[in-house]
Amino acid sequence: MSYIDKARELGEALAQTHEVQAVLAAEAAIKADSEASEAFLQYQEKERQIVTTQMISKVIPEKEALALIDLKVRLLNKYPLIRTYFQTQQSFERVMAMVNLTITTTIHGMPSVDQLPLPDEIKNMAQKVLDSVGGGKQTKTLDIPKDMKLPPGLKLPPGLKIPGLTDD
Repeated sequence: MSYIDKARELGEALAQTHEVQAVLAAEAAIKADSEASEAFLQYQEKERQIVTTQMISKVIPEKEALALIDLKVRLLNKYPLIRTYFQTQQSFERVMAMVNLTITTTIHGMPSVDQLPLPDEIKNMAQKVLDSVGGGKQTKTLDIPKDMKLPPGLKLPPGLKIPGLTDD
């Protein structure tokens, strides 16, 4: 079976999840309400304009970005159907993040919990996520090159150390 067939199979499986079904139901509810539908279409058009601007110039004017955020907040407050849509979309995005993490760690290996820039109290939760992503199988550990440097201008918070990663 080719990777395209596997991707199609994954898409079909995801389409059956509660999260995807909730997003589709939320979209249908918005479309059924003409006022909410019109407001949502305006939001999507403004969002599309910003994405196009970003693709062309790589810079989104701050005024446009703030206007989009303002519009979204107003829609969330005025239309419960749109608020529900964004909430279901957020749940779906968490599922997709887990799918992407699973694929990426399968290809590149999994970081050890000690390599994660997390406080100790969160590392146990992170280990549970990594165990879930690994499917109970021992996977290769992600190797961070000893000479890897942070991009210019990016500094780790004081006291945060990632083994093998320097910021100088």
